[in-house]
Amino acid sequence: MKRKVSIIVLCCLTVLAVALYGCGKKTRNGSQNASAENSMDETTQISTEKESEEKSESEELTTEEETEDTETVEDDEDNQTEEVVEVAADNNSDEQTEAEAVNTEQSTQPENVGPEPVVICIDPGHGGDNEGTKETYDGTLIMEKYLNYRIAQSLKSYLEQYDNVKVVMTRDSDVNPSFSQRVNSAISSDARYIISVHVNSRSSEEVDSHGCMVLMSCSRYQPSNSRVSSLYDAEYALAKSVLSKLNAMGIPIANDWNTEYTEGILQRTTTSGETYPDGSHADYYSLLYNGTRAGIPTIIIEHAFLSNENDYRNFLSTDAKLDALAKADAEGIMESIR
Repeated sequence: MKRKVSIIVLCCLTVLAVALYGCGKKTRNGSQNASAENSMDETTQISTEKESEEKSESEELTTEEETEDTETVEDDEDNQTEEVVEVAADNNSDEQTEAEAVNTEQSTQPENVGPEPVVICIDPGHGGDNEGTKETYDGTLIMEKYLNYRIAQSLKSYLEQYDNVKVVMTRDSDVNPSFSQRVNSAISSDARYIISVHVNSRSSEEVDSHGCMVLMSCSRYQPSNSRVSSLYDAEYALAKSVLSKLNAMGIPIANDWNTEYTEGILQRTTTSGETYPDGSHADYYSLLYNGTRAGIPTIIIEHAFLSNENDYRNFLSTDAKLDALAKADAEGIMESIR
């Protein structure tokens, strides 16, 4: 019996111990579960916070990247704009440089790119105290120096109507330059030709001289400073051409100094025995002599005889008639030199 009670007590203790053990385990499990739940909550919170932080950081990074991208785009646009400006500036600089080069090239080129003008020196014969031939008609004293100047002025005007022709005069007033001064004015002007303008007077009372003639050099001397290849040939061509124009307006070849036998050309050698450097006889007329020594073709046109009344009234008595002589001279000169 006693043994039975012990067994019952032992069983009760065993049950109680088991019960107590179960409660303790349950409590631990509960605690552990709570701790786990708390740990999970903390982990979740930490994860959430981390995700939030990462999201924030990501958003911040995205914002920064967008900002950087925006700045990069703006920088690219600025750089591109700067490049465009630089390119435009370079182009403008290149264009300016090219323009300056063109201007420099143009400024270094001569202004007159065409052929040089042909300079013709017109010499109105006599002047000043050298009156030349004088005759009285209808109560008026007619002096050669005035007729010569009037024809020369008109001749200058006609010649200047041609292209690429420049005319200079040996005198512009009633003065009497020496023959060397007249030729020197042609030299200083780079004249290609000298045309001396005169009217004539008969050589003797026995001859009723009338008509026209041209005086030219008697020598073929060709100085090294000649303006043309042959002085003699240039003078001869001028003389023939002018005479043909004067003949065409009704003036015959002169019947004085035997020019009717020389086609109106008069050549006289000096009576002093002087010669040119090549040994040929020098010219009698000082203007021709000086012109030849200067290397400039020189002729003297004797238009008509003031000493002949018919010549005077037909060819010298009015400005219109003097202009007609000048026009014929101009046509003859230009026909010869071109």
